[in-house]
Amino acid sequence: FIPNEPITRILDIGAHYGYFSLWLQSKHPEIKLTSLMIEPSPSCARSLKNLVNQEKLAGRFSYLQRAIGLPDSESSPFYDRSHMAGSRYSLSESEKAIQVQNLTEADLVEQLDVPYDLIKCDIEGSEWEFLNDFQNLITASKYLLLEWHSWHEGGGGLSQIEKYMHSLDFSIVHSSQPMPAIGREGEVGLILFKNRANI
Repeated sequence: FIPNEPITRILDIGAHYGYFSLWLQSKHPEIKLTSLMIEPSPSCARSLKNLVNQEKLAGRFSYLQRAIGLPDSESSPFYDRSHMAGSRYSLSESEKAIQVQNLTEADLVEQLDVPYDLIKCDIEGSEWEFLNDFQNLITASKYLLLEWHSWHEGGGGLSQIEKYMHSLDFSIVHSSQPMPAIGREGEVGLILFKNRANI
C-alpha cells in the first residue's frame, strides 16, 4: 500500500509506539524521513518521547499526545488499551475513559507544516472527524493511507468515505477487501488515496 516513490514527510496519526514511522525509515535508510507522530495513549508517551530524542532521529521525528475529537471540544474521552486498539469508543461498560486534549490544525502546522507526502491515519473509528476537520491539510498532501471502520461517525461506512474523498479530488490507488472487526460488530479495511492534483 505504500506509494512507490520517495516519501520524506509523513503525518503519522494513531502512531502507537511509532512502529509505522520507524518501519518506513528502515525500508529507506537512504532517505532522512521527517515524521510527526500523533498518539493519544498515555501508555505510549514515555516510549515516544524517548524515540524522538534518539540521536539519529532528533530534529526529524516529533510527537504530540493528542486525540482526534469532536469539533468545538478541547478534549475527548479516550479508552486506553494494552493492545493497538485504544479509541474514543468503549468496548464494554466496565471500561473507564480518560480525557485527552484534542488535536487542531494549528498543532500540526506548528510542529510540521504542510505539505505532507503521506498521511497515515489509524484511529479506530474516528476517521470521519479527521477527514472533515482537517480537510485543508489533507488536500495539501499527496497521499492518505486510511484504516477505515464501518462504525465511523458519518454513519455511511466505506461508501461514504470513498464518496467524500472523491469530492476532495482524491482517487483510490489500493483498497483491501473489507474484513470483520474483532471485538465488535462491523467491518474494517485499508485504502490508499492519491491526490489527483499530484502536489
